[in-house]
Amino acid sequence: MKNYLLTGILVFAITTISLSLLSEQVLAQSNMSMSPRQQMSMLNDPNQIQCRDDFVMMMRGTTGSLVCINPDTSLRLADRGWGIFDMNMMMNNNPSQLQGITNSMMKNPNTSKLWYDISDNPNTTQSVVDQMTSSMRQNPQKMNPMMNFMMNDPDLRQKMVDSMMKNSQMMQSMRDNNQIMSMMKDNSMMDSSQGINSMMSDPNSRQQMMDKMMDNPQMMHDMMKNKQMMSKMKGKVMMDSMGQGKMMQGGMMKSGNMTGMNQGMMGQGMRDNSMMDSSQGKMATMTNANIGTIMNDPQVRQDMMKTMMDNPQMMQDMMKNKQMMSKMGMMKSGVNNNWKVNNPQMMQDVMSQIRDNPELMAQMNEMMLNNPWNMKGMMNNMQGPMMSSIMNDSELRQHMMDTMITNQQFMSNIMQNQDFMQQLNQ
Repeated sequence: MKNYLLTGILVFAITTISLSLLSEQVLAQSNMSMSPRQQMSMLNDPNQIQCRDDFVMMMRGTTGSLVCINPDTSLRLADRGWGIFDMNMMMNNNPSQLQGITNSMMKNPNTSKLWYDISDNPNTTQSVVDQMTSSMRQNPQKMNPMMNFMMNDPDLRQKMVDSMMKNSQMMQSMRDNNQIMSMMKDNSMMDSSQGINSMMSDPNSRQQMMDKMMDNPQMMHDMMKNKQMMSKMKGKVMMDSMGQGKMMQGGMMKSGNMTGMNQGMMGQGMRDNSMMDSSQGKMATMTNANIGTIMNDPQVRQDMMKTMMDNPQMMQDMMKNKQMMSKMGMMKSGVNNNWKVNNPQMMQDVMSQIRDNPELMAQMNEMMLNNPWNMKGMMNNMQGPMMSSIMNDSELRQHMMDTMITNQQFMSNIMQNQDFMQQLNQ
């Protein structure tokens, strides 16, 4: 009898704890659809109030009440003195809210200029370079978007070549690279009109490529299921990838966890080397004439998405393409991202919070690594130190050369640069 009683008490205790935990989970999920005022009436703790993923929390200045609001709108309201937001609270409670704020800052030319202005000093620049380099050392794949951005922008590409010529370690590594030297010696570049990277380096080809993608329902479906791509197109950065070394590398996973990509999209085919080789071969011979047929291959679609996410110009064009954004259900409601700043001091104070907080600054730098078009305004001061930092690191220097080889436009450009070739052949 005593045993039955103890067993009953144990079962009751376990059931009570389980129901309590379950109710907390249900409450947390239901909070996302409730206003902050409704949540406060149930929780009485501001730290437990939650906003839906694409909104941020603000405190109204006159009443102290909390509201959940679009990040773009929140900046405008803060500029007008309507309300304030606490960066530290965002970082502690929901870092994705801080992402929304920082992305909104960088999308607006007026607020982004303020960021560049307060960052325009050697100490800040070197700190940014050091943090980004450290992140790239942990995961060299993070270098790809920034490298592709520089190689596909004519002005940045020329500055990149100039930096390479001044770095003896880089020039010697290129001389020691048999693949590069063979390409230089034989002038053995593929047809410049072929290959997905070449297509994405040309504005007209990018547009034709997007038209073909929109005509392919399977491609559009796969893109909408790809969480990492959808996050980038919303102007966000996947939190799971930040400083954790879990990024996709060459289509294979570095760890057992998946970052940003729906596991349901990963079949055995993506782990089969023969299929990977076949897919890469198809992408290397891709043209606007055959892309429609090639995209019928599921593996090609997966590899295409990964390659596109590493190309900032392609991602930016896709985000500006109203027809594509509409098809993907991502058209935003008439928010003007070019509004004039009325209170620059307030904006600078907000940005100083980010700059002076190591955690917030690390997140800002991570965002710019993933979406490098946001840092073009900083490139005048930052590109030289960034290139030196990369080229002086043996592993990053090798990854840089590997990335260069895949960009036919860049390779053709340096092969036509007589000063560069003369120095390389010394």
